[in-house]
Amino acid sequence: MDAIKVFNNVAHGVKNVKTILTVFDGIDKSIKEQKKKILKPRTIMDICILQTILEKVAKSENEELIKDFEQHEITVRLEKVALLIIQYEARDGKNLNKKEKQRLGYVVEEIECIYDHSKALMLANVLDVTGSFKL
Repeated sequence: MDAIKVFNNVAHGVKNVKTILTVFDGIDKSIKEQKKKILKPRTIMDICILQTILEKVAKSENEELIKDFEQHEITVRLEKVALLIIQYEARDGKNLNKKEKQRLGYVVEEIECIYDHSKALMLANVLDVTGSFKL
């Protein structure tokens, strides 16, 4: 495994999370002004936590965890979400048509899915390292 390549991929993922967060923040403010609800309350928190997770994974010495994030394309999926959400950046979510609202709904669902997958991968690695899990 090329450690530099993996670190760069994860670092790129962090950059994508920051892009998503910036655009979502603008959309969230605009939507609140319009009294419409597209974003779920947990979405922005999920994005912030994903950023922290990716930063920790980038610094991790756990090669299996890093390999799992690569294998399950966590950073690739985040990049796809970032590319979709960038389309809304200039408009801050204003005047969205039905198709754009559906696409934004997909983005929200994909972020939640990536977040859940990231947590599951970390848990699987904790179980693998310790052989058990204690609460």
